[in-house]
Amino acid sequence: MLAIKMAASLACGCFLLFGSLFTFNTAQAAFIDDLQQVASVLSADTYQELNARLNDYTRIYQVEAGDSLERIAHRFQTDPDLVAAMNYLEADAELVPGQFLVLPYEQEKRYVVAAGDTLWDIARRYGVSASRLAAANGIVEARRLQIGTVLTIPGSPALATRRPESIPASRSFLPGSFIWPLVGSITSAFGWRGDEFHHGLDIAGEVGDKIVAVLAGKVVFSGWFNDIYGRIVKLEHGNGLETIYAHNSRNLVNVGDYVQEGQPIAEVGGTGRTTGPHLHFEVRENNKAVNPERFLSSL
Repeated sequence: MLAIKMAASLACGCFLLFGSLFTFNTAQAAFIDDLQQVASVLSADTYQELNARLNDYTRIYQVEAGDSLERIAHRFQTDPDLVAAMNYLEADAELVPGQFLVLPYEQEKRYVVAAGDTLWDIARRYGVSASRLAAANGIVEARRLQIGTVLTIPGSPALATRRPESIPASRSFLPGSFIWPLVGSITSAFGWRGDEFHHGLDIAGEVGDKIVAVLAGKVVFSGWFNDIYGRIVKLEHGNGLETIYAHNSRNLVNVGDYVQEGQPIAEVGGTGRTTGPHLHFEVRENNKAVNPERFLSSL
């Protein structure tokens, strides 16, 4: 992505705010890499004003149908109040397709692993999820970081791909083809647990940790399921394959959304019947629960 250069620098590192409303062909909705792309629909004054509000730490985003401040903030892992403030909007403002917003943007960083570092410590230090950090660096042995390894700390996530023509499911039945929905220890495995059968994996986490989609798919359920599972997200991946993410404190996606592998879809919680915060993760083939460990990469 080409950096949008700022015409005037921002004092004290603070974001300048942008709140004007414009219209543009919504088929082009996404990050605007170059203001020349929209120059033809902007007056000279508006163009200069918009350009002056951008630097290496901001990007222009064009609102798509169904967008809200909260959904955009979740999508790009930022705060909805910050997005509202940066654009002179009220917290409950309704957005219009074609509207331009200025969003905070953070570039990738590099970090050299030092003695005593763990994946979880590094992730917390830089404010990213351990799953996302692992995925960005192709890490499959999270507990064996090598001193001196140069890690890429991912910046603002890329714009999620729009609805695909079809859901790619060719990988869905391959052993080890899923990324982990949450990096943590397994506290309860698939199978018999006393006198009851446990239909998934329980993965330890802290309230608010991001849960990501293990594979691209469509959201077919998002909300309160029952008193056992609590708040869940269910994804459909095609060919009869579904994944379920349960006990969430908050869901970040809605029914009908198409999500990409590694996209945050929920946050760890303790809703439903639990003894503490964790993720209950299930894989279902043709509505039958199967062992998720057969699909997960060897983290």
